[in-house]
Formats: sequence, C-alpha cells, structure tokens
Amino acid sequence: MSEVNDIKSYLKSLGASKVGFADVHGLASEFIDLPNGISIVLKLPKEAMQLVKDEDYEAYWKCFHGQIDKLTEMSLKGEEFIKNQGYDAFALTMTRNECDMKKLLSILPYKTIATKSGLGWIGRSALFVTPEYGSAVALGAILTDMPLDFDQPITDSECDECTNCQEACPVDAINPQKWNDRLNRSDIIDIEACSEYIIGQYKAGLGCTKCMSECKLTLKYLENDSND
Repeated sequence: MSEVNDIKSYLKSLGASKVGFADVHGLASEFIDLPNGISIVLKLPKEAMQLVKDEDYEAYWKCFHGQIDKLTEMSLKGEEFIKNQGYDAFALTMTRNECDMKKLLSILPYKTIATKSGLGWIGRSALFVTPEYGSAVALGAILTDMPLDFDQPITDSECDECTNCQEACPVDAINPQKWNDRLNRSDIIDIEACSEYIIGQYKAGLGCTKCMSECKLTLKYLENDSND
C-alpha cells in the first residue's frame, strides 16, 4: 500500500522517531468511530534527562512540553496528509485526548495504541518502554479509516529482571508484577499513591520522573554516543 509507506515516511520526515500501525476498532468509539491507529513515538532529548538528574524541573518541563508541541504539529499535519488522500483522520492531540490527572489516564491511552503497534511495551512503572530509548519518549497518535498493514502487537513485557524503576519510586507505588495485556493497570502500579504524589510535586513546581530516568533502557540510550 503506497499510502501506508507514504504516511510513515511523511511522519518520520517531520521528526518522528518511530511509527507503527494498529487495529484499534471500538477503542475510541465513545468519541470517534475510526478503526485504525497510527502510533507516533518521539524520543526525548538526552539533555532533558540531564535536567532531571540536576533536578531542574522547570527547564525539564519546558523541554518536555516542547516535544509535546512537536507531536501535536506532526499529528495535525499527518491528519491533513491522510485527508488529502481521501480518507478520514483524527489527530489524537493532548487537547482532544484530555487526561484525567487523578487517574493519570487519557480517553484513549497512547500507550495502548503504541503497544498494539508493536513499538514497545509497558514497564513495571506503567510507563511505555521502547528498546531504543527506554521510557524517555513522548507519544502521539492519529486515528483513521485509511487501510493500514498492522504491525505485530506486543502483549507481554520485554523487561528483564531489572527493578530499577521499582526501587527508584519514592512512594513504593510499583508492584513486582510484570505487565501483560491481560492485566489491569492496578495489578502493576498503585495509581492512587502515584497520582497523589505527582500532583503534589506539580503544585510545588517539581516533578517525578525517577522511574523514567532510572529505567535500564533509558540509561542505555543516554550512554549511547550516537544521536539515536
């Protein structure tokens, strides 16, 4: 399908680090009935992780939201690109996919589309993890009726026995149970303890990204001398 190759190449030309395709039929039916999902992964700059290490959260969040702005622009341009080919599309931007901060959950979680697209898995921390960048990533998505060649979903954790994120959690919210797509999120993380702490940190102008920055694969990404 030339359109599939075209949209993937187009999104990568805009700066996407990884792009994948998934069957999301029925998952977004409460607000839009489009059966196919395009997952967009954008790696976080290595400098952002250094800001976390330095506990310069003001600069970190400025950098992070800059990446979200890039994802929003990519998604909207991708939506327009698809519509110009005669299909329907809906860029799942942060504004359109509003997050409930108490539940730390979007209407349609980007992580769900990303795992179904085979781009990574859910770590012990409940963060999305990629083999290339660990959890130092931001996620976006586009829903569409464009025919797509779906990627192979990842349904089980590919973390080894590393417990870095669990040990780094300041409120012991991370359970020993590894993720698989048959579990509930509550099986792997105490989301109430996590959200209460995170909201408190945000109000104080701080943050909590220890589970992300201490991820074994995040550290490997940071140690890599190349730009990837």
